[in-house]
Amino acid sequence: SVALTMDARYVFLYFVTRMLTVNSATHSLIYIYTALSADLGLPGVQHLTTEYLDKGTQSRLSKQQWFGVNLGVVMTRMGHSASDGDVHVLQWLHGCYGETNPSEERLRFVRGVDKYAYDGDDLMSFDYVTLGWSAATEAAKPIADKWNGVTVLTEYTNGYLRDECIGWLTRFVGHSQRELRERAIVPDVYVFARKTRGPILTLVCMASGFSTNTPAMTLMRNGRVLSTDDGLEVFDILPNNDDTFQRRIAVDILQSDKGNFTCNVLEEDTGYHVIKHWRLEDRKTLRAVAWSNTDLLWALLLFSTMVFLCTAALYPVVVVCIIRKRRTGQIANQTDSCATRSWLSLL
Repeated sequence: SVALTMDARYVFLYFVTRMLTVNSATHSLIYIYTALSADLGLPGVQHLTTEYLDKGTQSRLSKQQWFGVNLGVVMTRMGHSASDGDVHVLQWLHGCYGETNPSEERLRFVRGVDKYAYDGDDLMSFDYVTLGWSAATEAAKPIADKWNGVTVLTEYTNGYLRDECIGWLTRFVGHSQRELRERAIVPDVYVFARKTRGPILTLVCMASGFSTNTPAMTLMRNGRVLSTDDGLEVFDILPNNDDTFQRRIAVDILQSDKGNFTCNVLEEDTGYHVIKHWRLEDRKTLRAVAWSNTDLLWALLLFSTMVFLCTAALYPVVVVCIIRKRRTGQIANQTDSCATRSWLSLL
């Protein structure tokens, strides 16, 4: 959000937001003008680009004057005056909602909003479908009737919402996406399997290090995307300790499964797309997480052989020590120390 104050009694705000849907993203650009009947000494925030200010400054100044006149008109309709000692507020909110269109660079118009409020209550609003103004209070009806009689005003309002506002929103979204792509961090993606129970393996796809929290992750078997109906588990996104995020998805498969699995990790705004493949023939993956029966048998055989060889090498030394010490009559106290020295000599 950005605020620009030309005068302590007039505040201009605009908001650019983004909302994700299943197949697309809906963006919105909302402007809010606020006029106060008295100077409260509120600070203003100036954080607009030079390009925007070049065109917007004169427009805002003219709207400030026009808005001040409207505040006086509404106060009169409401029976208020500047001398009553109260601070009255007139607000104008207008903007548009646009949806990404894969076939076009320009956003598709979804809906528009243009309405006024006085002292926190709705005053009147514009319907972009019927192209008419409607009053929310009796005092606002004369204003709505007057504006409905000005065809140029209704046509301009509708054209602004559907055309100019969508144009600015498209530009803002484009700037934001370019900045994201320039700062994009491509995550590390890992695909591995671990032995869980019996003949079952859990195949895991993990992505770590992405900078936004909206990556799309899919796991495919032979080109078909797996879903929860196939037993796919989708875990929550977790933060890392470096302001990045991680996420994983997993599915149980049989050890006999010969399918080709593919993990896809992509982020539409940043533009990266990471693909990792995995097959059961990749034995390194399984050995890294589980021992097979053959592996265990060979390890046990090797260990037994080493124990036998060490025992065979030590046995003559221990026997000689016992015989020698028996002749001196010091078996009980000296056998342990002799054996210890034999171990040390071997080491």
